[in-house]
Amino acid sequence: MARQRTSRVIGPTEHALLWAEDHLRWILTLPALALLAAFFAYPIGRALYLSVYLFGTTGRSFVGVENYVAILTRGAFWDSLWITAKFMIFAVTLEVSLGIAMAFVLNSRVRFRGLVQTIGIVPLVISPTVVALLWQLLYQNGGVLDFLVRPLTGGPVPWLSSPDIALWALVIPDVWQMTPLVTLIVLAGLQSVPDHVREAAVMDGAGRLRRLVDVTLPYVRELIVLVVILRVVGTMRVFAKVFVLTRGGPAGSTNVVSMKLYREAFRYGNYGRASTMALLLLVFALLITYAFAKVSEVEF
Repeated sequence: MARQRTSRVIGPTEHALLWAEDHLRWILTLPALALLAAFFAYPIGRALYLSVYLFGTTGRSFVGVENYVAILTRGAFWDSLWITAKFMIFAVTLEVSLGIAMAFVLNSRVRFRGLVQTIGIVPLVISPTVVALLWQLLYQNGGVLDFLVRPLTGGPVPWLSSPDIALWALVIPDVWQMTPLVTLIVLAGLQSVPDHVREAAVMDGAGRLRRLVDVTLPYVRELIVLVVILRVVGTMRVFAKVFVLTRGGPAGSTNVVSMKLYREAFRYGNYGRASTMALLLLVFALLITYAFAKVSEVEF
C-alpha cells in the first residue's frame, strides 16, 4: 500500500510566529526607530510650521515662502554660509588627516597604546562650552600660547581680535577635541583587518604601500567616509565655541550660520526666519552628505 503524505495546516498563530522570526531584526529595532523618528519628526515639523510665519512686535503673521525668498536673496546668509563652509573645510581636513595618521601609529603596536587611547578620550567627554572656556584662557594676551609662539612672532598674537586669525582660532579647539574621535573609529577599523590577510600579502611579496592600498584601505574605507560625514555635519552646526570665544566677531569674520540663527531667534525674536535658516542648513548638510556618499561610492 502506497504511503500517503499528509501536510499539516499552519494556524494563524504559528504563521504569525514564523513571520516574526523572519522579520526579527526589524521588530527588535522598531522601538528605537520609532523613538528616533519622534525626536526627528517633531522638530522638523515644528520648524516647517514656524518658517511660514513672520514674528514681530505685534504678533505673528502668515507669509508663506517669503522667509525663504528673503533669506536666499540676501547676501548676509550666504556670507555666513561661506564662513561656515571655510570652518568646515579647515576643521574636517585637519581632523581626518591627523586622526588617520594617529590611528596608523597606534595600530603599529607602540608602547603605552592603551594609555594614549585613554587620554585621547578625555577631550571627547568634555562639553564644547568647557572646551571653549579652556581655550579662551589659552588665547589670553600674554598667555600660554603667546609664550610658546613668541620666538616665531616676536610678540603677542591677536588670536581672537584679528579677522584674519579668529577663524583659525576656532578651528584649533575643534581639532583638539574631535581628532580623537576620528582616531578611535579608524583604529577600530584597522584592528579589524585579519592577521592572515596581512600575512598572505607579505608572503606574496606586496610592499608596504601595496598592502596599504590593497589590504588595509578596503577594510577602513567605509569607516573613513562615515567619520568624514559625521564631522561635516558636526562642523556645519558649530555654535558653542563660536558663542564663547568670538560671538561671531571680529568684524563678522566668524559669523557662522548657527550664530546668525541664534541672533535672529533670541535677540530679534523672529523665530520664523531662524527656523527657515535651520531648515536651509539642514538641506545643505543633507546635500553635502549625499554628494560625498555618491562620489565615494560607499553604501551604508
